[in-house]
Amino acid sequence: MDILIFGGGAIGSHLAYCLNDNKNNIYLIARGLHLKKIIKDGLKIKIYQNETLKKNVLLKQNKKITFHSNTDLFKNKKFDFIFITVKLKDFNKKLINKLNKNIDKNTAIVPPCTELPDWWFSKILRSKKNNLKKYQNQNFFLRYKKNIIGMTMWLSAIMKRPGLIKINHVQRGYPLKEINNKMKIKANILRSIINKKCTSPKVQNIYSEIYIKVINSFAFNLIALKTEFNNYQIKKSQKAVLSIRMIMMEFENIVSKLGLPVYQSIDSRIKQTLSSEKHTMSMLTDFKNKKKVELKFSFQKLFLLSKLSGLKIDYSKKMYNLTLKKIYDKKK
Repeated sequence: MDILIFGGGAIGSHLAYCLNDNKNNIYLIARGLHLKKIIKDGLKIKIYQNETLKKNVLLKQNKKITFHSNTDLFKNKKFDFIFITVKLKDFNKKLINKLNKNIDKNTAIVPPCTELPDWWFSKILRSKKNNLKKYQNQNFFLRYKKNIIGMTMWLSAIMKRPGLIKINHVQRGYPLKEINNKMKIKANILRSIINKKCTSPKVQNIYSEIYIKVINSFAFNLIALKTEFNNYQIKKSQKAVLSIRMIMMEFENIVSKLGLPVYQSIDSRIKQTLSSEKHTMSMLTDFKNKKKVELKFSFQKLFLLSKLSGLKIDYSKKMYNLTLKKIYDKKK
């Protein structure tokens, strides 16, 4: 099979390792100095479980795995799987239009998982279908909804320097499930490939799984930005943990009203995330490195969920606005 990974950062690079089994053809799209380094010296990945180094990986280009700056060299090629592992700020119509030429009716698409996507709203808020239309701007994914495999990513990963990826801690790995039965076989194939080297648990309800990942990412990144704490510091701060719990509770009330089952408790999710004590949330890392922070992207869709459900999220809005003000003030 032909597999495209669009986005060669920490997660995309680790996925390349997980999927590389000398049978499938993997095309990894990366950029800048990172791309130059991995073409020259190979992609280096250090896999830790907190303090313990479990594995050193070196992926060098060969017939089965290649590194590219864009998709121009294979613009007419149709892929079996396409993974989109870019930052939310780069997940836009321009990128979607680029990938459109690489998709046919049998292509399985794995999009980003840290904002609530349009196809999620279409299922969970069917009664608000007319209200949703004006908010939906990724019609490409509504068009290919049956091709989507929902996959969340539960691991602490960072690019230490161009060419070197460090996996600090793997929590649940890559849980996944198809959106439509059309992709059931491919979802099972994908899980079996990942499980050869990495972890890909089965998922009971992909809509619940996506929600859990989105609210987890939002709550932890928001409080990390507000406090500038890493996971260890958050764990030691009762106030920070309470804030995360209160944010999650507000949205749990919404999805409960909408009838979406949630299979993992809030306390369990907090404990699971904080088990990676060395991890610093990605948005805080970007903020400290003076990069654009993506907080508004995940909040926009969560705010839309609140608006369309008619339930308030006063505490979450307060924390969000305070954090945005802090980010703005620090930029001055």
